[in-house]
Amino acid sequence: MPDGNRPRRAGPRRSRARAHAKPTKARQPAARAPVAEEVGYRPRRPEDDDWIVQLARRELGGVHEQVFGEPFPEAELRQYLQTGMPTVVIERNGRPVGFYSYLPSAEGKVHVSALVIDSKFQRKGIGRRAMEHLEAEVRRMGAHTLEVFIQEVNPRSLAFAKQLGFREVARVEPGTLVLWKVVSSGPVLSPMLGPF
Repeated sequence: MPDGNRPRRAGPRRSRARAHAKPTKARQPAARAPVAEEVGYRPRRPEDDDWIVQLARRELGGVHEQVFGEPFPEAELRQYLQTGMPTVVIERNGRPVGFYSYLPSAEGKVHVSALVIDSKFQRKGIGRRAMEHLEAEVRRMGAHTLEVFIQEVNPRSLAFAKQLGFREVARVEPGTLVLWKVVSSGPVLSPMLGPF
């Protein structure tokens, strides 16, 4: 007669019981839904200037020195920003991660002075979305062509521009390519002569 207080015998019985048990799946943490990335755009404010200058120097300083043989022109960029030329801060989830700036012309062309994304946030589609945002703004302005200048020693930026549909229309010294993208119908411009 079994004794209710006696401990059960461990060993072979337990092993046999486990051998016949169905394998259990290891408990995995619940999969989290991807966090929606919110990218927004707002006009540059004077308090953004220090951050913009630091970002531009960090991301573009090496290329500038290589092409022009001089340090990045921080004072000129700060002066440019203070003139009030259209400059837009790109935010990701409420924090600034880049900026772009542009100069519209009377001929319907918009020169993109800068598009700079913090390297920690590059290759996430933020630059592409920023250019799409700018293209929509250009169309609302009634302009038809975007223009960028990119140095030959900057192959990543060249590849990015070409993926977006920009094409080379001229070269200027030192080692700079002029690229255009037509974003809406309008008179076609010659890079050196104007409308034709």
